[in-house]
Amino acid sequence: MKKQSSLFDTVTFPKGFVYRPNFLTTEEEEALLSYFDDLPFEHPYIESYAAKRRILNFGWGYDSQKQKLIKGPPLPPLLRPLQHKVAKWLHIPKSHVVEALITEYTKGSAIGWHRDNEPFEHVVGVSLLGKAELRLRPIGSRVKGRRKAKDITSIILEPRSAYMLKDDARLMYQHSIPKVDTLRYSIT
Repeated sequence: MKKQSSLFDTVTFPKGFVYRPNFLTTEEEEALLSYFDDLPFEHPYIESYAAKRRILNFGWGYDSQKQKLIKGPPLPPLLRPLQHKVAKWLHIPKSHVVEALITEYTKGSAIGWHRDNEPFEHVVGVSLLGKAELRLRPIGSRVKGRRKAKDITSIILEPRSAYMLKDDARLMYQHSIPKVDTLRYSIT
């Protein structure tokens, strides 16, 4: 059970973590969600285990067995407005927003602790439909082989919100999403 925060508790996020509530409008979210019904999502495999969540990559993907970045299909037209919006937020050309990983989290789906393998400077995630808790912890925060729970920082990702990982948050921290309570999609 989580400890209730008091008015005097402060949450410190790592350098390079940015959260933007209401990044998308309701109309933008609905347009994206209507597209997802027809996508050929697949369960990713971790070793021989099929994860409960389902994914689909555009632009680039990561082959976990060969541990390398692989070329994927181009970003579809429906993702181009999001590509433009992310590029504007990051103050970069939209041609630099080159990958989209769409993840479907059904009730009870999660993703364990990891640091994204792709060699990109920024990782941006957009949350759709359901809420999720995003947890962050420094890589290597151990005492006698055990993780220090006090080093874990978390935030609730609201529908239509976005977050960015860069600098320390991107390179020196792992992140995870515990089991979700309801259907949720993310575009990373």
